[in-house]
Amino acid sequence: MPKKSIILLKKVIVLIICLLIVIRIITLIMARYESSSNSEANIDTAFYILNDDYQQMTLNLDSIIPGSEPYTYTFSISNEKDGHITETDMEYNLKIRTTTNLPLTYQLLENENTIDDFTNEVNKDEDGTYFRTMKVGPRYYKHSISGTNTYKLIVNFPEDFTDINYQDIIELIEISVTSTQTIIQ
Repeated sequence: MPKKSIILLKKVIVLIICLLIVIRIITLIMARYESSSNSEANIDTAFYILNDDYQQMTLNLDSIIPGSEPYTYTFSISNEKDGHITETDMEYNLKIRTTTNLPLTYQLLENENTIDDFTNEVNKDEDGTYFRTMKVGPRYYKHSISGTNTYKLIVNFPEDFTDINYQDIIELIEISVTSTQTIIQ
């Protein structure tokens, strides 16, 4: 092979290697899509159970202060969205999981009424962290009939916890809705 061909081949190989390195660097520094939600005030959120799925929402209570007025967070669970109603009977389960960083008390209302089958217990996970888990028994929606349940999570932070030890502590609330198709008799 002539000397000019070897030099040209080496330049092409170096150019290809440089191009591959540039492509790799671009893929490392490109922004990735991420979605999250934080709330500092009252929320009004809806979960739609049109399919079998799992939906979750997280609240960071980073601006909560002790006081006599409770904090109220409103959300709803519905089997209708944009005029589309479930075509099958649906069952959903509601679970609210919170950290236990602050001495908060919780109350949950469903359609402005106290819930009879509301469980509220504190458990320790595998890492030794304590979490409060609140659950509501299964709720049902009949197919082709629009339904919405509105929930109010009422959070109380008593005034007597104004100690400096409670400053800059964040409480996390995770609301999870699991829905499945079912047959209502």
